[in-house]
Amino acid sequence: RLMSAETVHNPAKALIDGEALQHNLCCVKKHAPRSKMISVIKANAYGHGMIQAAMALDESDAFAVARIDEALKLRRQGISKPIMLLEGMIVSENIQQQFFLCHQFNFVPVFHCREQLVSLIQFAKTRPNLCKNFNYWLKLDTGMHRLGFAETELQAILNLLKNETGLASPLGIMSHFACADEKNNLLNRSQQQMFERLYSECGFADAEKSMANSAAILSLPEVAYDWVRPGIMLYGVSPFTTGTGLNEGLKPVMTLTSKVIAVKHLNKGDTIGYGCSWRCPQDMPVAVIAIGYGDGYPRHAQSGTPVLINGIQVPLVGRVSMDMITVDLRAFGRSSKAVQVGDDVTLWGQGLPIEWVARKASTIGYELLCQVTRRVHFEYLNC
Repeated sequence: RLMSAETVHNPAKALIDGEALQHNLCCVKKHAPRSKMISVIKANAYGHGMIQAAMALDESDAFAVARIDEALKLRRQGISKPIMLLEGMIVSENIQQQFFLCHQFNFVPVFHCREQLVSLIQFAKTRPNLCKNFNYWLKLDTGMHRLGFAETELQAILNLLKNETGLASPLGIMSHFACADEKNNLLNRSQQQMFERLYSECGFADAEKSMANSAAILSLPEVAYDWVRPGIMLYGVSPFTTGTGLNEGLKPVMTLTSKVIAVKHLNKGDTIGYGCSWRCPQDMPVAVIAIGYGDGYPRHAQSGTPVLINGIQVPLVGRVSMDMITVDLRAFGRSSKAVQVGDDVTLWGQGLPIEWVARKASTIGYELLCQVTRRVHFEYLNC
């Protein structure tokens, strides 16, 4: 008789700690006590599980996702908080349907380009009663040069809006930092000053302000304004180019683990893995662990990337395979039974900051979290 697939899992497991999410949200409140919070849970809550994260972050004032399909998933699961659409509406044939969905489900789009506003104005002419209470934000480009209205086009945009009597004024005005992860970057102050100047020129005195992402919440308290938009810090990862989340008083939310599936004793000169890229400098034990790029572990992690076994850090050796990595066990000394098949292994999270792994893979913690694949078994605590 076949065992149910639900009872047999890939040894690779991601443990998601809801209490850590709540702790990190409290850290946001301590840094921005007078601001309302839009918790960013786009991209499946940075790979953690969007629905579970929303439930754990219920003390947020609102949530933010990138696109309307993400917002609809939250509503289908009973999440009732206001939801901001950071990319606004996609200008397409179904733009009218998107407006109706925003009105029906209390989605708050961010408008960042002329085409979106033209669509809004056209919709307002057909549904003036609906649009008098339509909530939306405007995004200003103060130096990121990605999304947002540039200073040179702002006056024309404001004229478009103010000439439409059937349209509500924007609920808020926002912008986004380009270099807040570098605490002393001069562009941070320049963007702040530009945002405050453009906000005053907009003439929407009742519009609320938002500019602070995770890095700005931690390092630029003067830009907390009316709303803050914490993202990566909610998941316990530092938003800065140096340090770890622990340095900021944060707790890791995801702990990625697996198991040892083989212990081998190799001879001096033996090579390990594809391409024979790592050669044993002496007789030595190694462990093979059931994790690889098929699970989302970074293929480009270098030899020396830390892995935690039985409380001891050991280095990755050789190339990452689709399903396996190999680690050097010399840190355990000569004990032949210090590591055994079946032992638990931590790839990042509790006891091993993800930032250390990311730097060895020439990437950032955001990417590692987002690329954990569906074949990894997720377990949720306190969510």
